[in-house]
Formats: sequence, C-alpha cells, structure tokens
Amino acid sequence: MKYLTRKNLRLLILSLLGIGCIIALRYSGKNPAPFFQFLSLKIPSNTKNGIISGSLSLICFLLVFTDYKKGFRIGLALNLISGANLLFGMIMSNSIISMPGLVTSIVSLVTLVTFYSFYRRLAVSNLTDYITSQGNRRSYVKEINEHIEAKKSFTLACIELEDFKHTNDVYGIQTGDYLIKKTAEKLSSILDKKDKMFRITGSKLAILFEPGESPEERLKSVIIPETIIVPSEDETLTETTCNISLGAGVVYSHPPYNYKNTASSILRNAETALAATRNLADNRICIFNENMENNDAKQREAEFLVKEGLKNNYFYLVYQPQFTTAEKKLRGFETLIRCRKPDCSIVSPVDFIPAAEKSNLIMKIDDFVLQTAMREFKPVLENNEKELIISINISAKTMGSKDFVSRLKSFIDEIQFPTDSLELEITEYSFFESLETTISNIKQLREMGVHIALDDFGTGYTSIKTLMTLPINILKIDKSLIDDIETSQSMRDVVDSVIYMGHVMNCEVVSEGVEKESQIDILNEHKCDFIQGFIWGKPIDFEEAKTMCNQEEFGI
Repeated sequence: MKYLTRKNLRLLILSLLGIGCIIALRYSGKNPAPFFQFLSLKIPSNTKNGIISGSLSLICFLLVFTDYKKGFRIGLALNLISGANLLFGMIMSNSIISMPGLVTSIVSLVTLVTFYSFYRRLAVSNLTDYITSQGNRRSYVKEINEHIEAKKSFTLACIELEDFKHTNDVYGIQTGDYLIKKTAEKLSSILDKKDKMFRITGSKLAILFEPGESPEERLKSVIIPETIIVPSEDETLTETTCNISLGAGVVYSHPPYNYKNTASSILRNAETALAATRNLADNRICIFNENMENNDAKQREAEFLVKEGLKNNYFYLVYQPQFTTAEKKLRGFETLIRCRKPDCSIVSPVDFIPAAEKSNLIMKIDDFVLQTAMREFKPVLENNEKELIISINISAKTMGSKDFVSRLKSFIDEIQFPTDSLELEITEYSFFESLETTISNIKQLREMGVHIALDDFGTGYTSIKTLMTLPINILKIDKSLIDDIETSQSMRDVVDSVIYMGHVMNCEVVSEGVEKESQIDILNEHKCDFIQGFIWGKPIDFEEAKTMCNQEEFGI
C-alpha cells in the first residue's frame, strides 16, 4: 500500500488510458472501411487514427508532467509501441491510412524527449548549489530519504567553516564565496565515486559517505587549519589572506531505522556533534552519540523555557545584600534572576542560564534584569540618603556586543537611573568572548559613571597586565577560595594575596559565599572591604530589600 501514492495512481490511470488508445489504433488499422460512423457523422479512418494518436500524445505529456522520470519512460514506451503498431499496419495493409497517426506519434516522440530534457536540466538546477556546484539542501533531503527508505547504511558528516560570519563582514561576500568554493574542492578530494556532497546553508557543508573506508580517517586529512590567499577581482587591489579552520560532526546511521530517523533529524544530530567540536583544541572531529541527543534536547527545552518566560513573565528578581566587613553597613545588593513557572514550580538558574548563554537569549535576559532592577530601585534610591549600589551580572556575550553601551544608555535615560548607583558584574571569561569590544565597552561605561566589578576573581586566566589596564572598581573573590580559609594556611595566603592585589589595582574587594563568623574574622583581618553570603544575608525579594534600605543598624 505504501507505493499506492496519488502520483503513482495518476501514472497507473494514464498508462491504462494510453494502452486503451493503442488497442483502439490497432483495431482501427484492421478496419478496411474508409469511414467510421459516429452517431450520424461519418469520419474518415485516417482522421480517426490522428484523433486517437493525438489523444495518446496528450496522455504521454500528462505522464511527463506527473513524474518526469517515470512518466517519460512510460510515455516513451507507449509512443514507440503505438508508432510500431501503425507502421506495421501500413506495411501489412499496403495503405497510408495510418499515416496521420504515425506522423502524430513521431511529433509526440520528439516533443516528449524535448520535455524530458528540459525537466531534467531544471531538476539538476533545483538540486545544485550555484557556488560549489554540489548538491543543495533539497538534494540532501532527497538523497537521505532515499537511503532511509531503502534501509541502507551510511555516514553523514556535517562540516563548517569557523568564524565565517566574521570573514564575510570583514572581507566581503565575494571572499566568503571563494572560501566556500575552495573548501568544497578540498573536501571533494576525499570522496569516493558513490559519496555525495551538499551545501546545507551558509558555511555549512554535508558529506554523505557510503559504506567503505572510515570517513573519520579521510576527514582528518582535511580538517586542519589552513591559510588561503584570495585573489582580488580588481587588479589595483592586493590579495586577501584568510586563515580558515574546519570542524566536523559525524553520524553513523544503520538500519533498522526508527520513526525518529528523518533527513532533518540526522542532520540535526550531525550539527549537535559539530557544536561539540568547538571545545576541542585540535582534531576537530566529533562522533554523535545518544548523550549528545539528550543534551541537545535539554538545550532546546531550556531555550523554549527562556522564550516563554520572557513572554509570559515567568522571571523575577531577588537581591542579596552586601555589607562592609568591619562595620556591617549596607553597601547594596547583587541582583539575581529566578524563574517561576505557571504551576508555581521554581526552575533554578543553573537549568536555563547555561543554555541561554549558548544562544543570544542571554542578551535578552540581561536586558530584562537591567530594566527590571533599575525600575524597581529608582524610587528607593530617590527616597533614601544612603549611597547604595545595585550590582547586576552581565554575560560575556552582552558585554562583548558592539551595541551594548548604547542599549544600556537608552535604558538609563528612559528610567533616569543614577549611574553612580549601578554596578555591572563581569567574569574573566568576558575577555575571551571579544577582547577589544569588551575593553572598549568597559571604558565607555566607566566614563558614564557606571561601576565595573570583576566576578569570580582568582579562578580565571586573565593576565595581570590586562587587568591592570582596565578601569575596574571591584574585585569579587570566588566562594571556592573562601571555603577553606579556616583550615588551610596556604588558602589564607592566597586570599590575602588576592585582596592585596585588588588594593594595588585601586579596587575594593568583595568576598562571596561567606557562611561562617570565623571566615568573617579572617577576612576582616586581611582587610577585605565587603562581605556577601548567607551568614549576613540570603537573597530576598524586592519588598524585603526595600525595607532593609531604610534600616539603620544590622548588628555584628
């Protein structure tokens, strides 16, 4: 029943009509009468042959339009049988009565071949990428579906030029097209005769490997960094030198297939494996496994939660207080995001922030936190004589984006929030995302009066030289360094060195994750400026934070 599709049903009906026409032609060729009667109308026999042959030609054209490959083969067979039948009748009857039908068959045959040739070229064009001259995504879907239907084993590799968007932006689309073409040529060198290559989209290519020599070994020979010189179309301009590197995600697919196996799902699995190669230093080839599929599903689920949360107000803010170490005076609050679903279940930030950081959704979350925190605390700051700081965590992607400063400035102008009460917390990872833009943004923010805090200090790899050149106000010591200062002299020495270094850099120092009075005593002894932790204050909602702002004494 799976072969009884609408297209095949139309082909069958047209084929039966064509066979009926051939039978009618054969019967009319045996009739010696010069006329045949249709009601009261007498029609010459040769005209009858022409009418039937014309009907057969129309049926053959409809076959080609239904399916240009199968229809052409069926139509060609019908035409050849019809022509041979008419020619045989003319010879045997020694008469030219079938000549109109024979001429119609010959014209139909030529037209059929012309139609087929046109449709074949059109089909090839529709399945070919114009830059690489390889298959396009439509061709990929067709080939993979055919392999799945035939229950064939195959291997799919998804290959991507890294940082291709940057290359396009800096050097232009022509350079990008040239690199894609050269990459396709390079990959073609490892293909066997039966293997096929496709350009999926942008800088992403896919290779369908038929069973044979290990695709991994062949890919290793081409998945290596390379410098390519791009010639200039204008003789007056110099050549462009581009460094390109490739990554490959590989999926092995074997029957029996389950209902999940489609061209799209297999490509998605290959792309999931490809994404994992970005964490590899070399040999950037990754084989897909089920754990990756689970991680990919979790990523999509988390992204969906973030989108729904931003749209339907699942997110809200809590605030953790910060105090001076020596006197326990309120410095301000660190802003923390939380998520409450409609069923009132709480989703930990650990379950959605990492997923958001892998996409641009983290920038939308940052915008939400910035605007919400500033709107909530604007009236509190206006009605309070204390100089309080509202500290907000900013992701590396946001801090490294070129439009962040202008975006933040528009928020500040709209809300009329005092910049000297705003502190942005960044991590050392921010400098790896986009170093030049991040440093430029930090300097512009400091000129606006915004404070900058370096979070998790002592756990990253930013050079001291880089840190010394940045206008940072605050260093925050990570909880992992605080946990053992009571029992480990070496850890106390490390914390003391970090605090000293912060003061040398003209920064104040905040210790995070402080949970014991004994830790406070040691930090006070080492002249740590501020304390943040459960010992003096857990994260609280806005109303409690507002009440705390009006409180004068907190006790030590």
